[in-house]
Amino acid sequence: MKEKIVDRNNALTDPKKLVRVELKNAGFDIDKIKIPDRVYLLADDIFDEMVSRNVGEYRYPLGGKLYVFNKNENIGFIKGHMCSPAIATQAEDLIAGGVKELIHVGYAGGLQPELVPGEIILTDGAFNDTAVARLYGYDYDIIHSSKDLTNEIESMITSAEIPYKRGIHWTTDAGYRETWGQVMDYRDKGALCVEMEGVGLFTIANYRKCVATGIYVVSDVYSENDWKLGWEGNDIKRAVGAVIDMIIESIR
Repeated sequence: MKEKIVDRNNALTDPKKLVRVELKNAGFDIDKIKIPDRVYLLADDIFDEMVSRNVGEYRYPLGGKLYVFNKNENIGFIKGHMCSPAIATQAEDLIAGGVKELIHVGYAGGLQPELVPGEIILTDGAFNDTAVARLYGYDYDIIHSSKDLTNEIESMITSAEIPYKRGIHWTTDAGYRETWGQVMDYRDKGALCVEMEGVGLFTIANYRKCVATGIYVVSDVYSENDWKLGWEGNDIKRAVGAVIDMIIESIR
């Protein structure tokens, strides 16, 4: 009897199959609804602030609670999941549902000494300190964001006259294990900041032939002698407000 050849690298699961069933159970036919092409994945309180502006409405249970903007149903927003494995799974679901562009808006710790809380970072990709990328076959030092989408977001930021820095950052799976040795190492490599989601998101975007990028608000800064938190002042709140204003204005 001839032995059956099995592709041992082929995943057993298909997110499109699960998404179709989940939407059907919620009363939606995936073939008859309009899923936004572009979705902003917003950190918890950034999402809450966007919802409070009453600029969109909850529409679909896809990757969480997917909202659609009132003035442009081709663009949506959702509360982004925390850490690379979680946001990778969320990105898989969103892409399986038909989303083509993913933009993460979150917080990051500043690595370069000149940074202060409230600054905006636009990323070209992240140094990979996670397990997700390897499991998807992207065991590279840097997982890049999508250049064209990043350029488009840069144009939006520039038009909104928001000060920002653009470059590479660092993604780690362990949010409270940034050692001084690591900070010095990634600082020397040119990383501007550190956060927990970028590599997971960019890995899925690359794997699924989608596009993704990230905008980060510096919430704290590492230095030789101190961990400077920015949550007591208004700089972070002002930065978040400026980014939200930019997104809303770009939709009109």
